[in-house]
This record gives sequence, C-alpha cells and structure tokens, in this order.
Amino acid sequence: MLDKIRNSTDSKLAKVILGIIIIPFALFGIDSYLSSVGSNVFVAKVNGIEISGQQYQNTEALIKEQMGGAASDPSLFQSPQFKKAVIENLISAELMNQSISDNGFVISNDQLSSYIVGMPDFQENGKFSQERYDQIVQYNNLTPKKLEDRIRTQMATQQAKDSLNRLVHIPDEIIQPLVNLTYQKRDISLHEIKLDDYKKKIKPTEDELKKFYDENTESFVRPDRIKIEFLIYSVAGIVPSVSVSDDDVRNFFEANKDQFQADQKRSAKHILFAYQPGIDFEEKARIRDLAQTTLNEIKQNTKIFDNKAKELSQDIESAKNGGDLGFFSRGDMVKPFEDAVFSLKENEVSDLVETEFGLHIIMLTKIKGEDVSFENLKTQIKGELIYGKALEEYATKAEDFNNMVYENSENLNVAAEKFDLEIQESQWLTIDDARQFFNNDAFANDIFSKQSIESKTNTLAIEVSPNNLVSARVKEFSASALQPLDEVKDKVAEFIIDLKSQDLIIEDGNQLIEDLKSSKKNIEWFDELVIDRIDKQGLSDPLVDKIFQVDTKELPSFAGFYDLSGEYVVIKINNVITEDVDDQLSVDLYRDEYETALKSAIQAAYVDDLKAGSDIEINQRIFAVTQ
Repeated sequence: MLDKIRNSTDSKLAKVILGIIIIPFALFGIDSYLSSVGSNVFVAKVNGIEISGQQYQNTEALIKEQMGGAASDPSLFQSPQFKKAVIENLISAELMNQSISDNGFVISNDQLSSYIVGMPDFQENGKFSQERYDQIVQYNNLTPKKLEDRIRTQMATQQAKDSLNRLVHIPDEIIQPLVNLTYQKRDISLHEIKLDDYKKKIKPTEDELKKFYDENTESFVRPDRIKIEFLIYSVAGIVPSVSVSDDDVRNFFEANKDQFQADQKRSAKHILFAYQPGIDFEEKARIRDLAQTTLNEIKQNTKIFDNKAKELSQDIESAKNGGDLGFFSRGDMVKPFEDAVFSLKENEVSDLVETEFGLHIIMLTKIKGEDVSFENLKTQIKGELIYGKALEEYATKAEDFNNMVYENSENLNVAAEKFDLEIQESQWLTIDDARQFFNNDAFANDIFSKQSIESKTNTLAIEVSPNNLVSARVKEFSASALQPLDEVKDKVAEFIIDLKSQDLIIEDGNQLIEDLKSSKKNIEWFDELVIDRIDKQGLSDPLVDKIFQVDTKELPSFAGFYDLSGEYVVIKINNVITEDVDDQLSVDLYRDEYETALKSAIQAAYVDDLKAGSDIEINQRIFAVTQ
C-alpha cells in the first residue's frame, strides 16, 4: 500500500498540507522531528539525544512565518525569552517522542496507509489522489519516506494524546451547576464616587513636592533623545506620478463585471458545525462526516434546511430562526463564507464551506440590489488601478532604495534626489516617541542603536508599515539626565495628587460600605440593573467579576470596587436569581470547554513529569549568539 501511494504544484494546497504535517503537537508545542541537515551545533540534549541548531533554525523560521514573517518585530526573535520558549518546546517534543517509543506506541504500515489514503487533503472527489500526494512531496522538498515518517510520528503522538485524554470526562452532575452559575443573574444597584472631586481638594506643599522628588528621582530622568532626518519611500508617495487612461478603466470593468456588486446585499442561512479549541484530526473528521451527511440530505430535499439548522447548527442565535443570517454585503463575513454566498444563485445550497469557525452549509435565500454601473464605478476603478501600478513600482524599486541609502550612508541626499523625495526632520524624540511616531519597534531600536548614534550614518530601509519604507540618520543626540525639580514641578504635583486622591477615595468608599451595612447611611443609587456573566449591561469585565465575587449569604450585600479609570463604585446586591439551564447544548459546550482545559493541564503536567525525570542540558551559548 505504501508503495502504491508514494508513486506540478498547487502552492496553496501545499502550504495547507505542510501546516498539517509539520505541526502535529497541538498539545506539546512545536514540532521536534524536523530532520537535522548538517549542523554539528546542538542547542540542547535530552537524555543524550541532541537537538540540533538546524532544528532550532527550522522551528524559528516556521514560527516567524506563522507570526507574519517580515511584518513581525525582528527584535522579538532575538530576545532570550523567545529563544528559551523555542528550546523548551523542542525539548518537550523530544521528550514526547522518547516517551512514545518507550511506551510502545507503534504505527503499522497498514495503519499508516489507511490514514494517508483517508486524509481529505490528499483526496479529489472523495478519493485518494496520487497526483495531489506527489505535489505535496515535491513542493515541500520531501521524500515520500520523510513525509510518511512525519505522519507516522504524528499518529503516534495522537495515540499518546488520546491515552491521556481518556482520563478526562466530566459528568452532567458536575457541569450542570457550573452552567447554572454562568447564567446566574444578580439584581444590583450601583453608586459612583468621582476621583476628580478629590483631586480638586489636594494642594501639595513645596516641602511635599521636594520630598516626593527626592524619593523618586528615577521617575524624572529624561531618557536619551535624538533628532533625526529621514526619508519615506511609499506607495502613497508614488501615486501622484501614476496615470491610467479611460480605456484602461473601461477594459478592466468589462473584464471584471462579476466582481462589482458593491451595492448588492444577499440574504442567506447556514448550518454551522463548529470546531472546538484544541480539536484533533479524528474529531475534525467526525464533524466533516456529519456535515457531509447532512448536506447530502438537504440537497435531496432543501425544505428540511430550517429544521436541520434548528437541530444541528452550533450558531445558536441563527439556529433559532432556521439558520437565517439576514441581509449582508461584501466585507461583512469572513472571506471563504462571503465567496461562497456571492457565488450562489437564489435558493441554491453550497457545498461544505470551511472557515476558522468550522464547517458551514449555506443556502442563498435572496438577492437585493443591482450590479452597479460603469459610470458609478469609474472613479473607484481608476483609483484602484493607479494604486495597483504604484504598488508594482514600489515593489520593483524598494530594493534599489535600500541599496541607495546603504551605499551612500553618509547622508540621505543621494537617495532623496534619485527617488524625488523630501528629507524630513523630527523634533527631539525619545525611543518611545520614535516607536509611536513610526509605529515600529524595530525601526526605533535601530535608530537608537549605539552604531546609529555614534556614526550618524543612514539606517537600512525598514518597512515600518505595509508599503512604507523608512531610512533615517541621527542629527543630534542628548544623553539621559535628571531633570531639575523646577522643570518637572507640575509632573511631581500630578503624581502626588493622584496618589493622595486614590488613597482618600478608597478610604471614604470603604467607610461608606461599612455605614451602609450598619444602616447608618442612605445614598442615592444611580443604576438599577439585572446582569449575568454574558449580558453585562455595558459594565466593565473587572467590575462584573467583582460583582459575582460578592458574598450573598445575607442580602442585601455590599462591596466596593476602585476602577483605575477614576471611579469608586459602591455595589449593592439586591437579589440572586439562579435557575437550572435546561439546555443540553449549553451543557455539552461547557463540558467541551472544561474538558479541553483539563486535558491541556494533564498533558502539560505529563510533560513536566517527563522533564523532572530526564537528563536535560541546554547550550547556554545560544542565548548569546544572534540567530
């Protein structure tokens, strides 16, 4: 069988499959079975087995890709915390591999063959496709054996995971009270005390200002500052120089008529088969089978759609209405869902549509509005074509811009003249100012580096945001220094006022609560509400958490909550409303949530136990070496 399935490239498909086969450890972290290819440097040893530098680099590259690649902050990947996290994950995965071997988790050739043949991503029209299989092998520079070894490891890991998961089952008798508690309602009254009322009463003396300043000088040290000059090479800057003819606009419209439905709305209904957090392949396959069976039944008789939605859909709100979502426009739904809806005819049912939420069966019920005319769209299309051309030019010349500022590093003049850009200058900037101004930590770190400050040469061009390249050089530098009291007196006063007013409002608030408990005082309650943990009536999460922490053995009960936004809230619990939630779906959803959390905890504890009984050596040099 293995030989049969062993014996072009759809890149999108290949990437999907690679994601499946390269990260099998939904529970144990990042893959550790990436093969070593020629590196003699180890980052760790686990019971005598080396984890190579190559494995580390492969894993690091994978994480970077998942986190957005070049768009991610490079400094993150250089941090000791990141390196430690990667190594710990690799160690955990290696320990799992060793445990799998020690405990006899073996995948036979027949099991492996059956699994591969049954994987949906290797199939076309419901059947195994040798061509798709070969595409994946070729695209990812694998051999069939390497691919099969990885899948075999994945299956063995899943066996180990399933063995641990079988330890977890929470019966209805335990879940039901938790569900009831979640839906518990509390009848409350609220009273607010404003912090600003206290701030107005506080006038710090000169002695208080001096004392606070002397005791907290570190808070009044002006950080390093620089003045810079910089160039921005961007798509937006190219746009004014780009032109598009009317014929180009017309031709584009005629070639893409089907896409122009901006004024059109569509009404649809759906059935959602949801993916729960931490879902494994077996559960995903079970859900797909149920969804496919349901789809087949609906396509035989579309009149049963509403009843099937009410019975099976895990989008609870729409399920009540037979899956009806009402009217929506392009851009309102996630892309795969939108694409499916806008490709259907009225009363047509889609095939299974997969989104981040799970699998959907969709029926288009109504189309409202007309396709917009060319005249209405002409300006929009022209703008999009101009931007597209500008984007192409930017992509073509971005490397030239980077080379220009690098090769002429003493100033920005050459690049400014070549690309017809204006050299801009900043005011004094701290590193935090630079981060906020350019919204990019990597750029701020670069311009504040010792090299940039001392040499006053151009930085490399950094894409601080999509389609915006910046190169800069330091013009002036001012080292950090303690600011005199006279310069920061207002700031010192603000600190003192904030601290004193917070102490006073909490003291008065707590005393008021004691007076209310003993009936010494009556106050006006500003809000009378009935809330639960889901319907929070606009209250903040921390305040709601506090409300449900209040002891309600005796009613009414009182508590206080200081909101960092500047209010002290007096809470009065008038009544607690608890009812049994007669909803098996809610019980099942909560059970899944709690069981998932418990499984993760057990799995983490298992790995920790393996670590405790293992000989683990980490090469500390990796924390000193730039990857």
